[in-house]
Amino acid sequence: MALEPSCHVPMTTILHTARRRSAILDHLRDGPLDKRDLLDRVAASRSTVDRAVEELLDTELARAVDGGYEATTAGVLALERSRAFDRDADAISTAAPALAPLWKESVIDVTFIRGADVSSIGNADAVGLLADLGSSIRNTDEIEGTFPQIARPSLLGPIRSRAGAGADVTFTLSRSLFETLASTFPGWLREVAVDGNGDLAVGPVPEYGLIVCRSGDEREAYLFVYDDGRLHAVLRNDGEAAAWAADRIAAVRAGASDCRERIEDLDADAGFTGVGDATPPFGEASAVAESIPDEGDERTDGLLASGYAIDDGKLRTPAFGTREACTVAFWMQPTDRGAGWQILLKWDHLVVALRRGELHGMVYDPDQEERRAYTAVPTPDIPDGRWQHVAYTYDESRARLYVDGERVDETEDDYPLRIDEIGAALGYHYRNRDAGVHDPTYEGRLYDARLYEVALSPDAIDRLVTATDPTAAVWDGS
Repeated sequence: MALEPSCHVPMTTILHTARRRSAILDHLRDGPLDKRDLLDRVAASRSTVDRAVEELLDTELARAVDGGYEATTAGVLALERSRAFDRDADAISTAAPALAPLWKESVIDVTFIRGADVSSIGNADAVGLLADLGSSIRNTDEIEGTFPQIARPSLLGPIRSRAGAGADVTFTLSRSLFETLASTFPGWLREVAVDGNGDLAVGPVPEYGLIVCRSGDEREAYLFVYDDGRLHAVLRNDGEAAAWAADRIAAVRAGASDCRERIEDLDADAGFTGVGDATPPFGEASAVAESIPDEGDERTDGLLASGYAIDDGKLRTPAFGTREACTVAFWMQPTDRGAGWQILLKWDHLVVALRRGELHGMVYDPDQEERRAYTAVPTPDIPDGRWQHVAYTYDESRARLYVDGERVDETEDDYPLRIDEIGAALGYHYRNRDAGVHDPTYEGRLYDARLYEVALSPDAIDRLVTATDPTAAVWDGS
């Protein structure tokens, strides 16, 4: 006997009903139950139970049988799907702030964010996630990933070490990131792809970073979201999410080109260098010569950032801002002190530069187009041929310039200091604050840049010089 077709119920109606009547439908999975049984099991009135049963019958999510009512197969499937929808909706809601900077065309499956650890940069959880990633890299058998830019330069060291130890390292890099590494850290590229067990390719990549670490049968995946060139958020997941990430990385890799030959041609010693073998590579802060500063030490009070990150082949600190007071400090070793205008450090409108026979520090007033809090020392007064420590402080009353811990100039000024949250450029200056840069104007080496939201005292700067001396720094290469 042929079945008579029933009226088609739209899928949206079925899912809506399954969600609205999920409590009763869940009990009917264990049916049959009559309405009295349902009243005993759910916190609802008789009229509500009557309406719910009628809706479930009308949408064929339940049926009448001897002894009452029970869920149909369609009802069970709709209930499971509606609950999966709710779980995905919760996951999307949780991840929405982290994913906000991404383009609408970004390919991210809800599988990855379902049950993921999600944290925006600046939260304590993000620090923990990045620390966990470093630990995963150091203990992994296999690393694969795709990157438009560097998530954390400090992670490059452990990646290099794992590639040298025989772990499989497979990365697809954006063209701009590859050029950054080729000009800034060519030695890293060679150690990973030529001397180590690395396989690097260049091609179109997503705007987010993705990395999967495998140890034995376990895989863990991390997704990095960037906003205006800065790391914005980190997501971590495993299981099916890690499988999706691995598939996504493989798909990106399929459209990329191997770059081993280009890497083999690189001069491993070329680029914007630090202190040679004594320099912590890959954006790490310098090693303290004698001991880590004690808690409460002025050298760490108010410290926003130290070391440096990478931006399009130049050096750039992480993004920070400050109000009312600041200190910028770094080591320099210029190769030509008189070579025109050489930006040493530019942090929003704060500038330290070599220009017109002077080393100067100042805050620029863009409204009046004039320099404020200006301090300077003639370049002939600066020792030549060795590392020198430079520090500039300002607190809306007095600006001071220090060389090797000695105050060489100071001036009074009450110009209000307003540095927006932005990275400080080392060795070049911004074309404008939001897009692009000029070519590097500095000729020489820079080391251990530090940004503070306070004006360090003369004693604190003197101790900073002693603690961060690049000729005394120790780096074990691990």
